[in-house]
Amino acid sequence: MRPVLVRRCHQFTSLAVSLWIALVAAASAPPSPGLGFAPIEIAPGQGVRLKALNKAKLDKSNPSSCKVTFQFRDSRNRILKQTTVNLQPGATGTLDLSFEEIPGKVRSAIRGALLFGYSGGANPPAAILRQTACGNLVPSLEVYDKGTARASMILTETTALPPPPKPPQ
Repeated sequence: MRPVLVRRCHQFTSLAVSLWIALVAAASAPPSPGLGFAPIEIAPGQGVRLKALNKAKLDKSNPSSCKVTFQFRDSRNRILKQTTVNLQPGATGTLDLSFEEIPGKVRSAIRGALLFGYSGGANPPAAILRQTACGNLVPSLEVYDKGTARASMILTETTALPPPPKPPQ
């Protein structure tokens, strides 16, 4: 009977250690560096617009802004177009991509992303990140007809992007 008891104690200890490691990893995970939209396609005569509103309130005693990189990527994760904007509280930034700007001018999946947060150094806890101007972004992605400027689709649902890989040393 004694070997069975030792084996069960070992299994319980292994489970407890695994659970503790998972909790520590989750608590120390860096905040997301950005938000991404689901892939979409555009056709000849259409464009896609990536927007972000910084809805942070202006605080003269603690002025802050949010540096955001707007990106469009293709199905192979290559950057099609990007720009970086420093969004002050209450400001909106945009990036447009037309079908004619797509290499080869063929229909393919396009993804819009907003990259922000901290690069280098220690990441602040998620609660601190939410207090910055970057924690108050309202993103959207719009497909529109270039001739009439009428929107045919507007997406507002995003997913958190995974942290970028660490550079090789």
